[in-house]
Amino acid sequence: MRETPRIPGTELYRGALSLITLGIAVYTGGETARIAPFAFGALLLICLELLLLPGTRYVNLPFLQLSLLFIFCYDSFDTFIKFVWILPLVLIALGVHLWRLRPRLRFGPTLLPLMLVALATVLGGVGMISAEEYFRPVVLGYVLGLGPGLVLTYLLMKNELRDREDGKAWLSDLFWWGLTAAAAVFAYALPPLSRGDALPFIQWSNNASTMLMIAMPAVAARVRRYPVLFPLLIAIPAAMILTGSRAGLLFAPVELLICIVWLICSTRGWRRRIFHGAWALILVTAVLIWGVPLIRAMIATLPDHFRPVTAEDVRWKLILRSLENFRENPLFGCGLGYQGNADLYSGKMGTINWYHVFPAQVLGGLGIFGTLAWGFQLVTRVLVAIRVRKSRTFSLMLCYLGLLLMSMVNPGEFCPVPYAFLAVSFFALAENRAFGADTRLWLVPFPKRRKKQEEQPAISDNSQNKP
Repeated sequence: MRETPRIPGTELYRGALSLITLGIAVYTGGETARIAPFAFGALLLICLELLLLPGTRYVNLPFLQLSLLFIFCYDSFDTFIKFVWILPLVLIALGVHLWRLRPRLRFGPTLLPLMLVALATVLGGVGMISAEEYFRPVVLGYVLGLGPGLVLTYLLMKNELRDREDGKAWLSDLFWWGLTAAAAVFAYALPPLSRGDALPFIQWSNNASTMLMIAMPAVAARVRRYPVLFPLLIAIPAAMILTGSRAGLLFAPVELLICIVWLICSTRGWRRRIFHGAWALILVTAVLIWGVPLIRAMIATLPDHFRPVTAEDVRWKLILRSLENFRENPLFGCGLGYQGNADLYSGKMGTINWYHVFPAQVLGGLGIFGTLAWGFQLVTRVLVAIRVRKSRTFSLMLCYLGLLLMSMVNPGEFCPVPYAFLAVSFFALAENRAFGADTRLWLVPFPKRRKKQEEQPAISDNSQNKP
């Protein structure tokens, strides 16, 4: 495997970058005009690292923290379009990086279903929507980003993530990303609550909850190595609840339970298992004594938008609309350019008319072809996850599960950056862990496992539980 040179002090770098990001979020108050210059600086940092560093290992966290800053910038297309001139600089930096990397074509089992999903995305809406709708610049951006763009992302990350330390680096980046997002939520929500005021409305609640769902298993992986950090694992779902996101309140306990079960089952040594089990027992007791009344009190103070889903709920109407669209064009669906949902959901500049429900988006937006392609992809991803179930890389599969759960009631995987990009990267890394990066699989779904003596884990299993 390719070895990326180690740079001393990387955890200090990650911590400092996370503190700076949090400081920017607090200092700017989430105002788009004030965040824009800092976002511009973060993008320049990414370009500089692409030009100077041999891999993307140290680019991941700036990219993630930049995406975190962007969630505060609701309806900000007019502000950031002014910085479009920096795009050539990004392309030049990426081009230089690719020239230095000299990537080879490496195929794994998730490539074929990814290509089919990309094809379904490109064909979505054919025979139903007009050429004018399909070729709108915003729609083309999503079609290219979710179609050919993800295939290119796979081919790039398949080459990039070949080092045995890449999985550990990704988990560390996601750990700091999650802590930064949680701290931003606490900084925004706790002061009003401490004054006895109602929980403030958080416009970016669903995006924050999605990021926290992705990061929670990475925090669990850190807790697995350093059990004393268990309270940080509890802080992630607590922040999700404080966002006021219904999806966060629904899925946070589910993923937390999954993470705790994984911690107990995967930890070696009965002492550590008892320690994790004791923390879980303390958590359950705290929820029964203190958490449930608090959640009830919070729900009573939440804005009017937080209510049980009914037949009048927009998402329910969007589900019904997706069935209508499927009947109109069963083969390819209505596509990403469909604007018929504007009466139910009118996106801001730079967005499309999502269904906000993953099954509805696939069925109504991509039709039978897209449904079969996505089904094939999900099954393949599950099988890849099973292959790495005994390594720490499996925690990245749980990160993807968090994204998938949030996608059930949000755009999620239909956002090219950062969510779809992360999903493809996780499975490119998992493939390299399970089958070897230098093995050309040539679209064979599941080859025989490599001989034991040839296996070189991306993260040594012998060091999983070492402090």
